[in-house]
Amino acid sequence: MRRPAFASGFDGPARRLSVAVGRLPRGGLALVALVLLALALRLAWIGYVDTSPRDGRFDDTLWYDRSAQHIASGRGYLFFDEAPTAAWPVGYPAFLAGIYRVTDDSVLAAEVANAFLGALTVLGVYALGALVFGRRAGWVAALVLTFFPNQVIFAGLVMSEILCAFLLLLALLAAVYLTLNSQRLRWWGPAVVGALIGLTAMVRGEFLLFFLVPLLPWRLMLGSWRKALGYGAVAFVAMALVLTPWTVRNWVRLDYPVVVATGAVANLLAGHWDGANGAGTFTPGNAIQEQYIHLPNPEREIVVYKAHIRKAFAWAVRHPWQELTLVPRKLYHLYRADSAGIQWSQTRPVMGEEVMDFFTASSNGYYYIVGGWMLLSLPAWWRLRDPKRLLLILTLFYFSFMFGVAFIGDLRYHFALVPAAVVLASPALVAVWEHVTRREEAGLERVEVTSP
Repeated sequence: MRRPAFASGFDGPARRLSVAVGRLPRGGLALVALVLLALALRLAWIGYVDTSPRDGRFDDTLWYDRSAQHIASGRGYLFFDEAPTAAWPVGYPAFLAGIYRVTDDSVLAAEVANAFLGALTVLGVYALGALVFGRRAGWVAALVLTFFPNQVIFAGLVMSEILCAFLLLLALLAAVYLTLNSQRLRWWGPAVVGALIGLTAMVRGEFLLFFLVPLLPWRLMLGSWRKALGYGAVAFVAMALVLTPWTVRNWVRLDYPVVVATGAVANLLAGHWDGANGAGTFTPGNAIQEQYIHLPNPEREIVVYKAHIRKAFAWAVRHPWQELTLVPRKLYHLYRADSAGIQWSQTRPVMGEEVMDFFTASSNGYYYIVGGWMLLSLPAWWRLRDPKRLLLILTLFYFSFMFGVAFIGDLRYHFALVPAAVVLASPALVAVWEHVTRREEAGLERVEVTSP
């Protein structure tokens, strides 16, 4: 059969790719295979379950889809009533708009982008594990994340979780590689870290304070608080530069300098009122919305935003004991399970009850097993004098503080922590791997000695 004329244009790139792959060491080929496997699993899930935001559901996926279409068409970031808004962080809708712009608003393209980001996250987890605990730990962490059910399931949802996890992982990698290794210290390292944190915050506003997390690891690495604070200042400035254009836009369009978004205050108030139970109870926020329903947007959005903050902080100051008792309940709702992907997929039922129960059990069971290995690994990673390990520990504490103290707990909110968590779980798994390997080698030696 005669080849199409356009196909010859691919000969050069294809040949170069094959040569490049052929030059990879065996470990490199295995890593490429693992990343491709991660991609295949996520694409297979997308093909298995159709969770389009255009199937009649009314949830966050609908917001992301519509707002991305508005941006892609050049109309800007608009609320449902067509008024300018900053209701949700613009990072994911802007990312989605870029995809829609070149694919004619294809939901499938958005889901495939999720799959690719998820596969790249597996590659990043290998790098992070190798830098912190060694190459075997990197392999184990990447393998665990490849098959992590909830990480696979979210690929089929037009939501911000996968992009947020990917950007946060990049920030951690930059911090470890560029600022926590004496052989690779670069003066621009903290600037890269700060810029990546800024991008992460543009996707999830709760990461605005994450630039504080590397301060203590930098103090251990540099041996001086003055130098560590200097690094922190550089990271903060870089983050501020990333956030400034959007803040200025909000000041111009909404007449108020909203840094990332106004929507997070709903979670803030849900965690600090008389009926708070640690999860998403939005009754007081609904009352505020009704109080100002007569105002047009975006004026109403800003008035409601300020009212949420005032009410939440006033209640927290007046009820310190209740604040303390809410912490364990918030943490429970944050970490109790890992079935958020299935729950969001079923906003509009797309699978039978038995199938849903199977995937819910699989997601939670896998999560609990990895959590158990993470606890078994605690003696290996709880070394507070190691700045790299300390960075991951403080990342865990940051999530626990943000969603266990400041806001509310929800299964969805720990998604971006999972890549760091599987790295923290890897030492115990590596110990088992090495133990089995030693026993096999010892058995082979005994066979060689006793053989005639």
